[in-house]
Amino acid sequence: MNIEEFKNKLDINGLGKYFDKFQPLLRNTIRFYQQATDENTIAIGQTKIGGRPDLPTEIKWVTETNVVETIKKKFLVFNSKKEEIITKPLSFIAQINLAETKPFDKENLLPKTGLLYFFYSAEQESWGFDHKDKNKFKVIYWNGSLLELKRTEFPSDLPEYSCYKPCSVVIKSEVSLPSYGHDIYADFTDEETDKYWEEVYNDENLNKLLGYSDNIQGEMELECELVTNGLYCGDSSGYNDLRAKALEPNAKNWRLLMQIDSNEENEMMWGDCGRLYFWIKIDDLLNKQFDKSWFSLQCS
Repeated sequence: MNIEEFKNKLDINGLGKYFDKFQPLLRNTIRFYQQATDENTIAIGQTKIGGRPDLPTEIKWVTETNVVETIKKKFLVFNSKKEEIITKPLSFIAQINLAETKPFDKENLLPKTGLLYFFYSAEQESWGFDHKDKNKFKVIYWNGSLLELKRTEFPSDLPEYSCYKPCSVVIKSEVSLPSYGHDIYADFTDEETDKYWEEVYNDENLNKLLGYSDNIQGEMELECELVTNGLYCGDSSGYNDLRAKALEPNAKNWRLLMQIDSNEENEMMWGDCGRLYFWIKIDDLLNKQFDKSWFSLQCS
């Protein structure tokens, strides 16, 4: 929804008095309304979610590399340990043609041309808690001629359930609202809270670039800052680490880059009806350093 629609929703539900508090907090977001389609109807290089990526020759299908320790019997008595390197393809999540999103990028945060590619663990083996998860996802920025692109087939060793269905998208510029837990909601009465989340805040099929993340479990910015500095956040140890306090102010530098919802059209299911989030520091975004992105997965 745009800002006028948001204001009208507040007014209709008796929450109009809060609009002035919301207004300075609103962020622009680029929404993707997807529709399942035959992939042949999607032009090479066009924005899409799922399906097969359109890659230039210099970019191969992204893989993750894992070192697995195996035990080998020797002389039926002694065991020896051996490290085995296993390479697995990541799932292709989406490609974004930035020339198509440019008219909707009101803050001019994204490059004006090129493509963004998003890949994630085929078996959803990581949630973003651990710095060791850094090879479980990939964000690639490529800027070249669309004539160099070729639709790439799924790898033969990529599980069928990780080959997502193609969807074309309709792109819109909308306002993004602070997610649950933000300080702005502290003054709401219980009745106002129910009205807001039921009638005003739309949390269905939220695929988007930029804006606020639509959190399921809580804020992720601090987690991104801690994990990318080597602290484990799968339990309280990272948050209680002596370094965490010094790193905490940097959480404000992280911005949502891309959010992908669970949905039937693509047959994407992140955990239990969860969402996949890609994050980036604002300076890295402005400097087109998308390889410094991080990710999180949340579900109910």
